[in-house]
This record gives sequence, C-alpha cells and structure tokens, in this order.
Amino acid sequence: MNRLINPKKLGYLSISSIVILSACSSGSDDVGGTEEGVEEAEEAEVEPGQTELRVAWWGGQERHDRTLEAIDLFEEKNPDIAVTSEFTGWDGYWERMSTQAAGQNLPDVIQMDLQYLNEYVTRDLLVGLNEFVDSGTLNFDDVDDVFIEGGIVDEELYAVNLGSNSLALVYDPALFEEAGVAELEPGYTWEDYEETARDINQELGIYSSGFAGLPFFIHYLRQNDLWLYNEDNTELAFDDQYLIDFLTMYKDLLDEGVVPGPEVTAEVQGLEDELIVHESASTLPTNSNQIIEFLRAADRPLKMTTLPSVTGGSEGHILKPAQFLSASSQGDNAEEAARFINFITNDLEANEILNAERGVPISEAVRDHLYEDLDENEQMQFDYMELVEEYSAPIHPPEPAGTGQILDVFDRLVEELSYDMITEEEFAERFREEAESILAN
Repeated sequence: MNRLINPKKLGYLSISSIVILSACSSGSDDVGGTEEGVEEAEEAEVEPGQTELRVAWWGGQERHDRTLEAIDLFEEKNPDIAVTSEFTGWDGYWERMSTQAAGQNLPDVIQMDLQYLNEYVTRDLLVGLNEFVDSGTLNFDDVDDVFIEGGIVDEELYAVNLGSNSLALVYDPALFEEAGVAELEPGYTWEDYEETARDINQELGIYSSGFAGLPFFIHYLRQNDLWLYNEDNTELAFDDQYLIDFLTMYKDLLDEGVVPGPEVTAEVQGLEDELIVHESASTLPTNSNQIIEFLRAADRPLKMTTLPSVTGGSEGHILKPAQFLSASSQGDNAEEAARFINFITNDLEANEILNAERGVPISEAVRDHLYEDLDENEQMQFDYMELVEEYSAPIHPPEPAGTGQILDVFDRLVEELSYDMITEEEFAERFREEAESILAN
C-alpha cells in the first residue's frame, strides 16, 4: 500500500520550521507561533481616571478571539484599566516589535518568546518583575519553580510563562498497528526510531519524520550533557562530531527514502497540510501544545510520546515556556502590566476562556480547575506534560541575541545537505563558522 501524495498537489513544511523555533517555536504555534493572522488592533475607550494598557500578542484567529474575551473580563474586574489590544500572526510580529522599540513605543505588555528574551533584556527593553513578586502583585504561591525559571535572566524575572509545553513525537497508532510495528514507548532510543521508521516504510510505503531541525539537535546535545553555546555566548560549545553523528542519522534515512526530502517538504502551506494529517507519514515531532490542532486537522486519533533517548545518556526534554508575557520598560504602566500578567496566570474564569491554548497553565490551581472539564483530546496535552517531567532536564540558559539568524543558518544548511550540495562534515564546519560570526556581532 502506498499513501504518498503528489507534492505538486499538496505542499509540505520543512519539519525544522514547524517546531520549537517559536516561529517557537515554540510552537512555537507555537512552536512558538506558526499561525497566520492579520495585523489588527482594538483601541480602548479610556474614561477619566482609567489607565490605558497596551497589550500585544501573536497568534491565529482562535487565540485572538479567546484573548479578547479574557481581556473583557480583566477590564470588568479591573475597572481602573482600559486595554488596547494589538495582535497579529507570527510573521512580522518581531519586526513590528523592533520598529516600535526603535520609536520608544513598545506596548506595555508583550507576548514574549524564549528565543528573543535575552536580546530584549540585553537591550533594556523589559522591566524586571521581582519587585512585583515581592509585593504580591504577581502571585506564584501554587506555581512550581520549574515553570518560572525560564523567564529569569541574571536572577531577575523578566517574563512570566503563559503555559508550558515540551517537544513531543506525535504518531498515528493505526498506522503502527497496520504495519505490525510496536508503538514507541518513552525511553526508546534513536536507534529504535530508525528501525521503526524503516519497518513502517517497508510495510506501508509511507514516511516517518526526520529530526533535521536545530531544536532537535539541541535536545540531542542535552542528552549528552552539552549546550549549544559557551558560558558567555561567544562560541559554540560542542565538538563537531556530535553534529556530524546527528546529521548522519537524518541523512541515512533520507537517502533510503524513509524520511521526506526537500522536494516533498518545501511547499507546505500550513499545519493542515502536514504528512501525518494525510496518513502519508506515521510520525511528526512538534511541540506538545499543537496536539489539539493536529487532532482537529487529521480528524482521527493521534497520540504523543517523548523524543528518542541516547543510550546511557541524560534526559533531553525541558518544560519549555510556550510563550511568556513581559512588561515593557518604555511606558509608565509596569504595575498595571504586572496586574494583567497575574490575572492571566491565576484567574480561573480567564483560564476557562483561554482554555490552555498557549500551553498547560503554570498554576496548579488553574490546571486542576480546567482538567476535569477538558475533553479527552485536550487532557492529552496535560497528561503528556505530567509524563515528560520524568524525562526532563533543567531548562537551558536564555538564548543569545542572534538566535533567529542561527536557526536560519541551520535550516539553510539542512536544505543544502538534503540536496547533496554539502557533506555532514562541511555542514558542521560552516555552521560553526557562520554561527560564531553571528555571535561575534
């Protein structure tokens, strides 16, 4: 049986661009946020005695609608504040933020991504939030420290986690069963994945996904007790052989036709076009908070498990902030911004509206409140985050300025490798050279 779809009829997105790039990325979304969305704003009608609070975020239409409804509730419960909402899709969001920063006109509250956090802190664009934690304006009484640490730079909190996710392997259990191949259980190895992918390809003539993106290599490095950058973010901090070995796993499967090549992956138009949605692939690595969208697009049961493990290695997963909220330093409304962030973090009614669309909430009380009213698919995201804690390491340091450019370099080199324009060794050499040039600037 062969389910391969003509790529001329249906485009596909490179797997490295749908995950934690937060573009986040996180998914990142969200993989940080891959949804399309027009640039819009809803200006507040500010009454005498009210403070106007500008709030900006990226996302798709569902996120916009839910966030606007939650903002209405915030204004109802905080009548001294009127919110102006500024929202768009991921594309163009950071360019817009950069333009506003240059004009000293950043919104008071910014949806922030781990990829950009260190850059914004370094440029003094964000307000430190420790004082608002100390005063009780920000209440983390039922929030575990592991959910907070990702927003801390040099012992100062600059960003509050909107919801956690982690890398996950989404898979189609029916295809595994049809191929007569056992489902992948947490703790399986990279070698196990390669064998499984080959077996499914042989039996059904369909793909499994490759792990060609930088987020997956970072995961692989953590399993080897390494991090991408050195302590002062001036150089890459791993031996090139790790990257060569990682790329070889991908390239071997690509050459065998087990994972899709660039001629298949280059033209995807959106999540709904992914191979797994159309039963042309058995697996897809992504961020856990995207499972609902994949289930909706596929309209059939899908499951999640952890990413592969290194035999005898360390755990590689992190409990990643799907997105943050930060307070801009360019306005005079830091306290009102902190109140808004606290509301999104802790208010039960608000989180009923938001419905964990940005990831699993960090407040235990909110999680418990939401869980029993979630459907089976929505509960899967919560259950996975509980599972993945067993396979997680402490979150890595904030990424340096220039991370987005380094991600682009990696993606470009993956394409060149896929077309046999360079070898794995040349990839490693050029990635180090270009990445360290970016870090130097």
